[in-house]
Amino acid sequence: MHRLAAMLVSLLCCFLFIATLKAQQQPQPAASDNTASPPSCIPHERDALLAFKHAVTSDPAGLLTSWRGDGGHGEQDCCRWRGVRCSNRTGHVHELRLRNTGEVEAAMEGKISPSLLALDHLEHLDLSWNDLTGPSGRLPEFLGSLKNLTYLNLSGIPFYGGLPPSLETYQSCSI
Repeated sequence: MHRLAAMLVSLLCCFLFIATLKAQQQPQPAASDNTASPPSCIPHERDALLAFKHAVTSDPAGLLTSWRGDGGHGEQDCCRWRGVRCSNRTGHVHELRLRNTGEVEAAMEGKISPSLLALDHLEHLDLSWNDLTGPSGRLPEFLGSLKNLTYLNLSGIPFYGGLPPSLETYQSCSI
Protein backbone atom coordinates (compact mmCIF):
# COMPACT_ATOMS: atom_id res chain seq x y z
CA MET A 1 0.00 0.00 0.00
CA HIS A 2 2.83 2.38 0.87
CA ARG A 3 4.57 1.59 -2.43
CA LEU A 4 1.38 2.43 -4.39
CA ALA A 5 0.99 5.68 -2.48
CA ALA A 6 4.62 6.57 -3.20
CA MET A 7 4.13 5.75 -6.89
CA LEU A 8 1.02 7.95 -7.07
CA VAL A 9 2.81 10.84 -5.33
CA SER A 10 5.73 10.48 -7.77
CA LEU A 11 3.31 10.46 -10.69
CA LEU A 12 1.56 13.57 -9.38
CA CYS A 13 4.90 15.35 -9.01
CA CYS A 14 5.79 14.45 -12.59
CA PHE A 15 2.53 15.85 -13.90
CA LEU A 16 3.00 19.06 -11.90
CA PHE A 17 6.49 19.41 -13.36
CA ILE A 18 5.19 18.86 -16.91
CA ALA A 19 2.35 21.34 -16.35
CA THR A 20 4.81 23.99 -15.15
CA LEU A 21 7.05 23.48 -18.17
CA LYS A 22 4.14 23.56 -20.59
CA ALA A 23 2.73 26.75 -19.02
CA GLN A 24 6.09 28.47 -19.43
CA GLN A 25 6.25 27.50 -23.12
CA GLN A 26 2.72 28.65 -24.03
CA PRO A 27 2.61 31.93 -26.01
CA GLN A 28 0.53 34.65 -24.43
CA PRO A 29 -2.71 35.46 -26.26
CA ALA A 30 -2.92 38.73 -28.10
CA ALA A 31 -5.01 41.47 -26.56
CA SER A 32 -8.57 41.52 -27.85
CA ASP A 33 -11.30 44.07 -27.94
CA ASN A 34 -13.53 41.82 -25.74
CA THR A 35 -16.55 42.49 -27.95
CA ALA A 36 -17.10 38.84 -28.91
CA SER A 37 -18.44 36.43 -26.33
CA PRO A 38 -16.39 33.31 -25.65
CA PRO A 39 -17.50 30.26 -27.60
CA SER A 40 -19.86 27.76 -26.01
CA CYS A 41 -18.68 24.27 -25.21
CA ILE A 42 -18.42 21.66 -27.91
CA PRO A 43 -21.59 19.45 -27.98
CA HIS A 44 -19.77 16.09 -27.93
CA GLU A 45 -17.65 17.29 -25.01
CA ARG A 46 -20.82 18.32 -23.13
CA ASP A 47 -22.18 14.82 -23.77
CA ALA A 48 -18.95 13.28 -22.44
CA LEU A 49 -19.21 15.36 -19.25
CA LEU A 50 -22.85 14.34 -18.80
CA ALA A 51 -21.80 10.68 -19.19
CA PHE A 52 -19.11 11.26 -16.53
CA LYS A 53 -21.79 12.74 -14.26
CA HIS A 54 -24.03 9.72 -14.90
CA ALA A 55 -21.26 7.42 -13.59
CA VAL A 56 -21.14 9.40 -10.34
CA THR A 57 -23.62 7.75 -8.01
CA SER A 58 -23.41 10.27 -5.16
CA ASP A 59 -22.51 13.97 -5.12
CA PRO A 60 -23.30 15.22 -1.60
CA ALA A 61 -21.42 18.52 -2.07
CA GLY A 62 -23.37 19.27 -5.25
CA LEU A 63 -20.28 19.77 -7.42
CA LEU A 64 -22.16 18.51 -10.47
CA THR A 65 -25.57 20.16 -9.91
CA SER A 66 -24.90 22.78 -12.59
CA TRP A 67 -24.11 20.03 -15.11
CA ARG A 68 -27.38 19.89 -17.04
CA GLY A 69 -28.17 19.30 -20.66
CA ASP A 70 -31.87 20.05 -20.52
CA GLY A 71 -32.08 23.71 -19.55
CA GLY A 72 -31.56 27.06 -21.19
CA HIS A 73 -28.39 28.11 -23.02
CA GLY A 74 -26.49 28.89 -19.81
CA GLU A 75 -27.26 25.48 -18.34
CA GLN A 76 -26.31 23.65 -21.53
CA ASP A 77 -23.03 25.53 -21.92
CA CYS A 78 -20.62 23.20 -20.13
CA CYS A 79 -18.03 25.99 -20.07
CA ARG A 80 -20.20 27.63 -17.39
CA TRP A 81 -20.52 24.49 -15.29
CA ARG A 82 -18.84 24.31 -11.90
CA GLY A 83 -15.37 22.76 -12.10
CA VAL A 84 -15.15 22.97 -15.91
CA ARG A 85 -12.78 25.35 -17.65
CA CYS A 86 -12.79 25.82 -21.42
CA SER A 87 -10.57 27.61 -23.87
CA ASN A 88 -11.81 31.15 -24.46
CA ARG A 89 -10.65 30.77 -28.05
CA THR A 90 -12.03 27.37 -29.06
CA GLY A 91 -14.59 26.34 -26.44
CA HIS A 92 -12.84 23.00 -25.88
CA VAL A 93 -12.79 21.70 -22.30
CA HIS A 94 -9.22 21.89 -21.06
CA GLU A 95 -9.62 21.60 -17.28
CA LEU A 96 -11.76 19.59 -14.86
CA ARG A 97 -11.31 20.72 -11.27
CA LEU A 98 -13.51 18.46 -9.16
CA ARG A 99 -11.39 18.18 -6.04
CA ASN A 100 -13.29 17.44 -2.84
CA THR A 101 -12.25 20.20 -0.47
CA GLY A 102 -14.73 19.21 2.21
CA GLU A 103 -15.10 16.33 4.59
CA VAL A 104 -15.24 12.65 3.72
CA GLU A 105 -19.04 12.93 3.71
CA ALA A 106 -18.80 15.46 0.83
CA ALA A 107 -16.85 13.15 -1.49
CA MET A 108 -18.35 12.13 -4.80
CA GLU A 109 -18.81 8.39 -5.20
CA GLY A 110 -18.95 6.26 -8.32
CA LYS A 111 -16.79 5.41 -11.30
CA ILE A 112 -14.38 7.44 -13.38
CA SER A 113 -16.07 7.19 -16.75
CA PRO A 114 -14.09 6.47 -19.92
CA SER A 115 -16.26 9.17 -21.50
CA LEU A 116 -13.41 11.49 -20.48
CA LEU A 117 -11.55 10.15 -23.52
CA ALA A 118 -13.80 12.35 -25.68
CA LEU A 119 -12.16 15.40 -24.09
CA ASP A 120 -9.30 15.53 -26.59
CA HIS A 121 -8.02 18.88 -25.30
CA LEU A 122 -8.11 18.03 -21.57
CA GLU A 123 -4.88 19.18 -19.93
CA HIS A 124 -5.80 19.35 -16.23
CA LEU A 125 -7.75 16.69 -14.31
CA ASP A 126 -8.23 16.94 -10.55
CA LEU A 127 -10.54 14.36 -8.97
CA SER A 128 -8.65 14.20 -5.68
CA TRP A 129 -10.18 13.24 -2.35
CA ASN A 130 -13.30 11.74 -3.91
CA ASP A 131 -14.37 8.11 -3.75
CA LEU A 132 -14.23 7.49 -7.49
CA THR A 133 -12.77 4.28 -8.88
CA GLY A 134 -11.88 2.68 -12.12
CA PRO A 135 -12.96 -0.80 -13.18
CA SER A 136 -12.65 -3.24 -10.27
CA GLY A 137 -11.36 -0.48 -7.99
CA ARG A 138 -8.12 -0.06 -9.93
CA LEU A 139 -6.63 3.09 -11.38
CA PRO A 140 -8.30 3.46 -14.81
CA GLU A 141 -5.86 2.50 -17.54
CA PHE A 142 -7.62 4.75 -20.07
CA LEU A 143 -6.28 7.84 -18.26
CA GLY A 144 -2.97 7.17 -20.02
CA SER A 145 -4.75 7.74 -23.34
CA LEU A 146 -5.49 11.39 -22.54
CA LYS A 147 -2.69 12.66 -24.78
CA ASN A 148 -2.82 16.34 -23.79
CA LEU A 149 -3.01 15.70 -20.05
CA THR A 150 -0.27 17.56 -18.20
CA TYR A 151 -1.77 17.59 -14.69
CA LEU A 152 -3.43 14.64 -12.98
CA ASN A 153 -4.39 14.66 -9.31
CA LEU A 154 -5.99 11.52 -7.92
CA SER A 155 -4.71 11.98 -4.36
CA GLY A 156 -6.79 10.37 -1.66
CA ILE A 157 -8.67 8.04 -4.00
CA PRO A 158 -8.49 4.49 -2.62
CA PHE A 159 -7.20 2.64 -5.69
CA TYR A 160 -5.45 -0.67 -5.35
CA GLY A 161 -3.03 -2.48 -7.62
CA GLY A 162 -0.10 -1.17 -9.57
CA LEU A 163 0.27 1.71 -11.93
CA PRO A 164 -1.22 0.86 -15.34
CA PRO A 165 1.37 0.52 -18.13
CA SER A 166 -0.34 3.35 -20.02
CA LEU A 167 0.65 5.76 -17.22
CA GLU A 168 4.14 4.35 -16.79
CA THR A 169 5.09 5.42 -20.31
CA TYR A 170 5.14 9.14 -19.60
CA GLN A 171 8.75 9.85 -20.51
CA SER A 172 9.12 12.93 -18.32
CA CYS A 173 8.22 11.00 -15.19
CA SER A 174 10.33 8.80 -12.97
CA ILE A 175 8.54 6.44 -10.61
